[in-house]
Amino acid sequence: MTEVICPQCGSSRIWRDAKRYDKFGFEIQRWSCRNCGLRFSDPNDAKQAEKALQNVDTVDTKPLKRRNGIMLNSQICVTETKNLEPEQTSIQQVPEKLRDINGKLVQFAWKMQQDGYAKETIRMSSSALRALVTRGANLSDPTSVKDTLARENKWSQARRRNVITAYTLFAKFIGLSWEKPKCVVTRKFPFIPLEKEIDDLISGSGQKNSTFLQLLKETAMRCGEAKRLQWIDIDFEKNIITLNDPEKNSNPRMWRVTPKLIGMLNMLPRASQSVFGDGPINSMKTTFLKHANAYQSNCKIPDC
Repeated sequence: MTEVICPQCGSSRIWRDAKRYDKFGFEIQRWSCRNCGLRFSDPNDAKQAEKALQNVDTVDTKPLKRRNGIMLNSQICVTETKNLEPEQTSIQQVPEKLRDINGKLVQFAWKMQQDGYAKETIRMSSSALRALVTRGANLSDPTSVKDTLARENKWSQARRRNVITAYTLFAKFIGLSWEKPKCVVTRKFPFIPLEKEIDDLISGSGQKNSTFLQLLKETAMRCGEAKRLQWIDIDFEKNIITLNDPEKNSNPRMWRVTPKLIGMLNMLPRASQSVFGDGPINSMKTTFLKHANAYQSNCKIPDC
């Protein structure tokens, strides 16, 4: 066996440092130099892997036994092509189908934006469709989608309803008709916490989230409406907040708020025109849920 030395400093003081595998499963040893700290692949293993690649032929455009059986630029081992049956070529089409699905989902999201759907609605619809694909559904086959919905037993009825609604829009977009499966969402009385519990939750959050929650408490804004609030919508002298960008076709609204909320808003940095920044609301939501779940667990509050 040829001695392995560090290609950077030439030292032979090296350690074995795990292994990696190329896309054909060939094993390549990794080394770590004790002298300079460089991590590198074994040159002998790398050469053998390169030789193995020479036995692979690239099929650029057409299949071997059927005109439309293999996707473009598929790689097939030369020694195995003579035994390849036409029916096996469908395995090579999977990446192409996935690319086609992703392209349709992008076009669908753009069509929803053109039709005036809210960004959050577009995001939720795209998420629902990708969840179906992840679980093996063929979005071009309504029967496959129904089978996936029937097998999925971890989704709540509300989640199922949202997925069905999203696929109904998508089916219309690609020119399909389908009979929606039944989905009955049982409405329950929500858990209403005490005001002290709400105040404790707000005070235990970070500066930005606590201000956001206090705003929701005093104005009953929707989260999306609060996220779009701008500094020009706040009258700091009169303690008045105006909602000029409502959601879901609601009317604009105005509130007189407490000096406490005004003081909290004054403490926020003014890095943009928006009070809570231009970033997505998901980061705030994730932070809030972690804190809320911890508070709920500590106080033994039932699930809402």
